[in-house]
Amino acid sequence: MPMTKANNSVTPGQRFHLQADLPRWVYGWLLLGMWWLLVGLAASPVGDKVWNPGKPYHDSLIVLFIAPALWWVWKRRGEFGRRLLGDIDGRLLLVFLAWASLSSIWANYGHVGDMFFNAVYIVLFVIVWAAVVAGNPLWFRRLLFWAAIGLSIVALGAMTIFPSRVLHTLSWQTEGRVVAFGALDNPNLAAFAYGAAIMWLTQIAVRTRWMHVLQTLALVVMVIFVIMTDCRSAWLAILVAQGCMLLAARHGHVKLRALVILALSLIAVAFGGWQYVKERGMSYRPQIFKQAWGWIEQHPWRGLGEGSHYTIQVADQLWTHSHNVFTHTAIMVGIPGMLVFVALWLIVGWRAWLFRHISTGRCLLAVWVFATVAFQFDAPELMQKPSVEWFLGWLPLAMSMGLAWRVRDSKCRDSQRRGRTEMPA
Repeated sequence: MPMTKANNSVTPGQRFHLQADLPRWVYGWLLLGMWWLLVGLAASPVGDKVWNPGKPYHDSLIVLFIAPALWWVWKRRGEFGRRLLGDIDGRLLLVFLAWASLSSIWANYGHVGDMFFNAVYIVLFVIVWAAVVAGNPLWFRRLLFWAAIGLSIVALGAMTIFPSRVLHTLSWQTEGRVVAFGALDNPNLAAFAYGAAIMWLTQIAVRTRWMHVLQTLALVVMVIFVIMTDCRSAWLAILVAQGCMLLAARHGHVKLRALVILALSLIAVAFGGWQYVKERGMSYRPQIFKQAWGWIEQHPWRGLGEGSHYTIQVADQLWTHSHNVFTHTAIMVGIPGMLVFVALWLIVGWRAWLFRHISTGRCLLAVWVFATVAFQFDAPELMQKPSVEWFLGWLPLAMSMGLAWRVRDSKCRDSQRRGRTEMPA
C-alpha cells in the first residue's frame, strides 16, 4: 500500500485533517503519542515520589507526542494561531497561562523557565487535541475508546497483583485501597483517572458486537477498580455525572446506560459504601478550606506565585495543597487569575451542554461534570507536566475548542457551497 502524502499546499481557513496535513507515518506516530499520554499515566514506572509518574514516561512523550505535535503545529502555524486568538476561550487560556508563568517570578519555590515550558506544553496539548476533534472526530472517539481499553487492562493487572505488591505507602495496603502504577500510584488520583475514563467510555457508541463486549468488560473492570480505591469523591463524581447524563441525554440507549450505572453505583453505596463514608466523615475538608482561605486573604491579588510551596495543617495531618482546584489556583495566582480559569471552565461547561446531542459532546459533558465535582475534593495542580489533574483540567477544554472549530468549519463549507450554487453560469 503506497504511503499517503501530506498536502503541502495548505490554504488559510482550510480545516484540520490528519490525513491531509501529515504523512501517514507522522499522524500514526502522533495518534500513538496521544494514546500513550492517557494510558502511560497508569502504566509508566513509579518514581521516588507519590506525585511523580516517573521520568521515563515524560521522556517518552517528547518523542511520541511533542515531536509530531510540533511538526503539525509548525506546518499549520498560521491557522493554529488564528483559531487560538480568534476564540474567547483561546484568549482566556493565553491570559491565564501568561499570568501563571509571570507569577512564578515572585514564587517562593518557582522557576520561570519551568513554568513557561509547562505553559507551552499545555497550549500544544490543547490545540493539537482540539484539531483532532475538529478534523477527525471519529478517530478522536476511537482514540478515547482504545485508551479506556488500555487503562482497563492496567487496572485488571493492578488489582490482580495488589495483594502481593509492596507499596512505598504501606497505609494504602493496610487500608485495602487499591492503586495502579506510575502517576496513579495513589488511590484518589487513580480513582479520578478511571472515573473520567468510565465517563467518556459510556458515551461512545460502538457498532460491532466484539467492541460492545470489550466496552462492557472494560467498564466492569474500571468500576470495580474505582470501588476498590475507596475514593468517596470519585464515587460522588460518578453519581452526579451519570445523573446529569440521565437528564441531559436525548438518546434512549445513553439514558439506559446511565441509569444502569447509576443504579449499580447506588446499590454499591447502599451495601457497604455508605457505612465507609460515615466512618471517614468529612476528612477535615471544612478545616482545610478555612486555612486555604487564610492563604488567599494574605495574597488576594497576585497570589503566592505559581510553583510556591505552602502547607495546611489540621491536628496531626499536614498537606501541601488545599484539596480543591479553585482555592489552590487562587493561592497560587490570586483571585483574578482564579476567576479567569473559572470563566474558561464555565465556557467549557456551556459548550458541553450545547453539544450534548452528539457523541463527542456527551463525552465532554460527562467528563466536565465529573471533573467539576472531583475538583472540589482533590487534584489541585493544573500547571505542571501531564498528570491526572492536568488532564481533568485541559482535556475538556481541548474537546470544547475542537467542537467549536468543527462547527465553524461546517459553516464555512456550507457558505462556500451556497456561493458556488448561486454563481451565475
